[in-house]
Amino acid sequence: MGKFIPAILTGVIVTVVLAVLLSAVGMTGFSLWYIPIFLGLLTGYLMANLQGTKAGPKASDAEKAAVLTLRPSPGKALIIAYRQGFVGKAAGMNITLDGAPLAQIKSPQFTAKEVDPGQHGLGFTFAGLAAAQNKPVVVGAQVSEGQVVVYRASLSMGALKNSINVERIDDLTGLAQGLRKMKMVAAS
Repeated sequence: MGKFIPAILTGVIVTVVLAVLLSAVGMTGFSLWYIPIFLGLLTGYLMANLQGTKAGPKASDAEKAAVLTLRPSPGKALIIAYRQGFVGKAAGMNITLDGAPLAQIKSPQFTAKEVDPGQHGLGFTFAGLAAAQNKPVVVGAQVSEGQVVVYRASLSMGALKNSINVERIDDLTGLAQGLRKMKMVAAS
């Protein structure tokens, strides 16, 4: 709860400032409080959803170029995760690899990691209040040496709960060209 205090305080400040400004311009009655309260609650809600979102470290041009060849190092496999879509674009999506933090990406961004061949788990969840509104998704991938495995994550809005959709992309044709336009976030 403590991490949401800045969002709550900002919402209260927006409410008070708007109420003072609207009363200064002569607005009275119900709308004097309805508009500021609504906008203050909306501001607090949006800020709480973005709480925990941070700009991930940008990968170097050399790292990005190496990934875009879609050829992992000898004895390794390459796992790529990217985000597309407008819904929830600014909210940071936390990606884990085998339970360990890999990166946080927004839309449109991607991250990549070379891994040893074998079974791996890739997890997708949100940071901040958005995490409580979305069920985390974990996908398993059996990778072999030299293989490139790609997952696209997107968000779909529901009436009561949002869904993180993770789709494995098997057709790599044109993938490098699409990823070239995105920011690559360095994997940890």
